[in-house]
Amino acid sequence: MEKGIIKKTEIISVLNQVRLKHIGISIKGLNNNTIVSGFITKSDSNYVTIFFDKIPDLIPIKNLKLTFEYNRFFYSSEMVDLRVLSLPLKSIDINLPEGMVSHAMRKFTRVQLPKDGIKMAILSLESSADSTPAAKPNIEELPPNMQKIYLELNQESPDIKGIVQMIGEELSRYSNFYKTNIFKDINSLSPLEKVVYRYQKTFWINDTDNLNNYVHLGAKYNIIGYEKYFEMAGKTLSPDILEQIRANYLNRNVISYCMVPILIGDLVSGVIEVSVPADPKYKHLTIYDIYYIKGLADILGEVVVKSKMKTASESDTFAVIDISMGGLLANTKNVYLARSYNENAIVKLGLSLNDKQIEVTSRIVRYDYIPGENAGLNIAFEFLSLNEETKADIGNFIRNFLKLSVKSEAAGANS
Repeated sequence: MEKGIIKKTEIISVLNQVRLKHIGISIKGLNNNTIVSGFITKSDSNYVTIFFDKIPDLIPIKNLKLTFEYNRFFYSSEMVDLRVLSLPLKSIDINLPEGMVSHAMRKFTRVQLPKDGIKMAILSLESSADSTPAAKPNIEELPPNMQKIYLELNQESPDIKGIVQMIGEELSRYSNFYKTNIFKDINSLSPLEKVVYRYQKTFWINDTDNLNNYVHLGAKYNIIGYEKYFEMAGKTLSPDILEQIRANYLNRNVISYCMVPILIGDLVSGVIEVSVPADPKYKHLTIYDIYYIKGLADILGEVVVKSKMKTASESDTFAVIDISMGGLLANTKNVYLARSYNENAIVKLGLSLNDKQIEVTSRIVRYDYIPGENAGLNIAFEFLSLNEETKADIGNFIRNFLKLSVKSEAAGANS
């Protein structure tokens, strides 16, 4: 099982243990490609310093990931940005990760595959990890307008365009300045969208004329404010800058503001943004208004899934990245797949090995979201109860692939 680490003190402690034991680490990019390898020489509350031997051809300044193996676990950090690069000293500073995940080391050696090495499809869902279906709301308890939207959403063929229009009509009750943004490239997000994307919570300013409303300390109402904006930027919360931000809202005649995440599972796929103008027909957004808009955002998330969900059994949906006798890692561009198959769900996979079709029962171990232009999901599958024939088929494929790889490398060295 995968374990998350989000406390800064725990992250620093693990990194310092890796530093003291002189354990090798790697910095990887968006496509999981290794950019530099080396050793940690310093780790504090702000950044991590890494010494490396070989100078790389290219080092991105954003979307870097720290990975290493320690104490029989594999660790991988959230994406971070480059802070300082010194080629003469062969050292690189990256910002301290906001979070890390770890999982037990694999028992089997993995074999990296070319793009079309194996064709794979999910044939069926054998059993879901979620044994108790999510409770559906009591229709009678929903506001009348929300009832209409919810009932349409649950039709066998819902009117997607009509639902979006109804959501727009609901938002227009709060302001004539609202918009929805379904993310296509997280690198092009606005500063506040980046804050909401990172913390997966609603950003809310009840009264833009009141500086106290710009900051939300504690976890009350699951709401965030500019304290997270400063935290993400690595800056100290400054009253002077807050005053400038306040003046910007007032100059635009905005009396109240919110940005609500559109969540699909644990992924923020977009936001609803509402700016309330200084107009007598509109009022400041209350916490009850925020809850209602969040309900609209949840419905919009379902709309996104229903409109963009692909058939998961298509053979070209998955690209197998690596395989071992214990499982495989595959990639799909269908980021909405996680809504159909939960982590720990048992599925039947169809694999094409050396022109032979085999079926393998597997468990979905984890999903890793890959951001950027090539956004997608990396999905780790664990093989379950392989029979002897299937073991032989997978073993023969791996051995034959390794032989071909060795021959190819030898031919390249002699040319």
